[in-house]
This record gives sequence, C-alpha cells and structure tokens, in this order.
Amino acid sequence: MNFQSYNKMSGSSPYVSVIMPVFNAAAYLGDSIGSVLAQNFPDFELICFNDASTDNSLEILNRYAAIDPRVKVIDSPVNVKQGAGRNHGIKEARGRYVLFLDADDALSPGALRCLHETACGTDAEVVFFDYLEFAPSTGKETQRRTAVPSLTHPMRPTPVWTAMYSRRLFTDYTLFFPEKVFYEDNAVALALQLVAENPVHIGKPLYRYRCDNPSVTRSSNNMRFFDRVDSATLLLGHIKRLGLYDRYADDIDFIFINQYLVHTVFGAIYRFDRVQTDRIAQVRDGIGEYITDFRRNPHFKAQSLSWKLKLETHMRWPRFIKMLSNINRRLKTFFCRVKQMAYLCL
Repeated sequence: MNFQSYNKMSGSSPYVSVIMPVFNAAAYLGDSIGSVLAQNFPDFELICFNDASTDNSLEILNRYAAIDPRVKVIDSPVNVKQGAGRNHGIKEARGRYVLFLDADDALSPGALRCLHETACGTDAEVVFFDYLEFAPSTGKETQRRTAVPSLTHPMRPTPVWTAMYSRRLFTDYTLFFPEKVFYEDNAVALALQLVAENPVHIGKPLYRYRCDNPSVTRSSNNMRFFDRVDSATLLLGHIKRLGLYDRYADDIDFIFINQYLVHTVFGAIYRFDRVQTDRIAQVRDGIGEYITDFRRNPHFKAQSLSWKLKLETHMRWPRFIKMLSNINRRLKTFFCRVKQMAYLCL
C-alpha cells in the first residue's frame, strides 16, 4: 500500500512522538490537536494517520500541518483501522518515547511536561498516568485511576493510551498492533506494559477520555465485537513468546478468561438483538485449548458464587437468559408508564 507523508520534519529527534489515528473525526480534531499544540513542553511531534476519512478530516489535518512543523500527516487511501494507523505512526516516529491519542480525546494541560520530568527522573520505559472520563453531553467528569499491571494483584489490564512508552519496546520486541480489526489494544497493551523495565505511575489525570460518542466498543449488533476473541489469543501468544507467562501465569490466565470467554458470552447475549449462540459455543468449547480447566484458576475461584452462577447460566442457556432479560425490560417499561399515567391523573 502506498502512503503519502506530508511535512516531514528535519533536525534533531523530538523527545516524544504523539500518534493519533484519524477516521471521520472532523468534529473533534480542534480539541484533540489543539490539546497537543497547547502543551507547555514543545519537544514533540504529532503524527496524524488519516485512515481514508470521508469527511473533511484530511483538510483539517493539512491545515494544522501547514502552520506547525511538528505536525506530520500520513494519508491512507484505504481504511485499514486504528491498529494499522498506529503501526505506521510507530514506524514514522522519531521520538524516544511514544504516546497514543485517540482523535476524539485530548491531552490534559501540562501532560507532556509532566511525563518528560517523570521519565527523566526515573529512566522508566513506561510511564502510566490516570485519566479523566468526560461526557460533554452531560458535563459529567470522573477521574479514573490506572493500575500498573505488574504491581497489582490480581493483575488488571489498562488501555494502551494510559501510558507513554519507550519506542524501542515496539521494535525490539516486535509488538505491533493487529491490523484491520477492532479491540487491537487488547492484543499488545499488556505485553508492552509487562516487558518494560522500571514502570512508574503518575497519579494525575493526564488524558481526557470522551465517553459519550459513537464507538464500536459501545455499539449494538456489530459483529466486529467478536474481534476481541482473536485479540485475546494474540496477547496470550505474545506473553508466551516473550517469556513472561510463567512469571504471571495465574494473572494472565484470568485476564484471558475474561477477554476471551466472559466478555464474549455476555456481549453475545446483551449486545445483540438476536443471541449469537454460535459465538458463545466457540469460546465455551475453545477455551480448553488455551487453559486446561479455567474454573481452577485461583482468581476465578475467588469470584463470588453469584458471579460464577451468572456465567454458567449464560453459557448454558443463553436464549432463555435473553428471553428473561427482554421480559424484565418490558415489565420495567410497562410499570414506568403506569406510574406516569397515575401521576398525570392526580
């Protein structure tokens, strides 16, 4: 595939490369790009990968690139999804560190300076930070703490955009994102975070995550939801290839159980109008290929009895569970209307 790069920068390498895939994000680019250019730490480059947008995203990107030499635009003639966009950004990057930014999100003021000072002071290969979950439609903002996977028990995975990474982690360990799929973060983020030396955490929200916009991860009746199954198996493969599995076996297995089995089973029921029974059967019967008996995992055993019963019933009788859910929803709607009518009659 031929990609056309604009505004290649010359001179010394920047300290950090901010990589931002873009697809039909024209409505958000003022906020996302603006948040980077407004940073009080100037030693960065912003690599924007236009993933065959059909709106005027490319026009906006080129406009920014024309006025600020730190902005680099890569234009793809075909849509290759966010994973490929990040990969091309990594290969174009010249910074010592890499930071990912989604096109509908933003960096907090002072984020890059804070990351630079922390990395310089600790020589960390990955610097984690908290984030602010915000919904412009309601004005609600909630700070979320990011866990450092290797320092938490049980281990909790964290989104790839909640950390700044040494660029060498991607190239030295061949940890690139799967392409043309969704849930690409799930396939590599944890491997990157575990293989890094001297991870540190900043207890400040340096990233603003928009949570009220349309997204595949929040959509219904979208078969790309099941890309998560392939991402889970890719992650497990990376962990074993890098020699990390034996050190964290119980934690890794429990993460795999959730990503491969639990989330898939519940999603196949509640995120589709018609239960995807074949997908439930796929993961229910297939998990044994990767974990001999997932029910013996100590973190799984530590879950509440009600949670384990919920999973078992959803795996065994998904259509019946869906029917009960629909009945419950209709009853709630009915009684809500009755209550409204009674109120109006008073």
